[in-house]
Amino acid sequence: MLLDQLRINNKYSYDDFEASLKERTVSEPKKKTIKDTVAYSNKTYDFSAINGEVYWEERVLEYIFEIIADTPEELEEKKRKFLAWIMFIQNEALYDPYIVGYHFNATYDSIKVDDSEIEKSTITVTFTAYPYMIANTETLYTIAVDIGEERTVTLINNSVHKIIPKITATAPAVIKKGDSSYSVSAGTFQDESFEFEAGDNVLIITNSGTEKSTLTVTFNTEVM
Repeated sequence: MLLDQLRINNKYSYDDFEASLKERTVSEPKKKTIKDTVAYSNKTYDFSAINGEVYWEERVLEYIFEIIADTPEELEEKKRKFLAWIMFIQNEALYDPYIVGYHFNATYDSIKVDDSEIEKSTITVTFTAYPYMIANTETLYTIAVDIGEERTVTLINNSVHKIIPKITATAPAVIKKGDSSYSVSAGTFQDESFEFEAGDNVLIITNSGTEKSTLTVTFNTEVM
């Protein structure tokens, strides 16, 4: 039977540290709210999504583990190894056994150790995490554009918000999205000004160079 356990840094909470996962609490992130009032008015203005995007606070993840040993000395040794692993997690992919296909980007926040029993420790670990769950597998599109060709393609972002894709080109090309154009050289391109909206994204790709250009577009879907 497979045990429920966390995976972080290619290590498993039970397989590597014999820490049994007993309870878990995955909170939903709170919306970042920006409001303002006007003097001599009963109105309140909400600027939280003024640029069309809603923003969120970090998630809080709490996991309760149990470590059991035959002697107090063995328990202390097991506990030291587990704490030396879990307390140094910083911006790492955290794979929760109950969440299939996605992971969190998490950082260790705090810990509580209950040693009230001689040969058993109950350890409560809290992480803060990026508000969105991140797909384990990248979405990948490959687009070949011949010399002198202009291609129109629709790429789908299944995220619930805007993401910044990574584009790798074998030769220069120009990508037009909406009213903006981006010149891509051979190599990798990623720019915060080049975003994919949630849903369909129409790109017009032009190759006016001297060799065929193949563009690879990748990103990880992000969901609630």
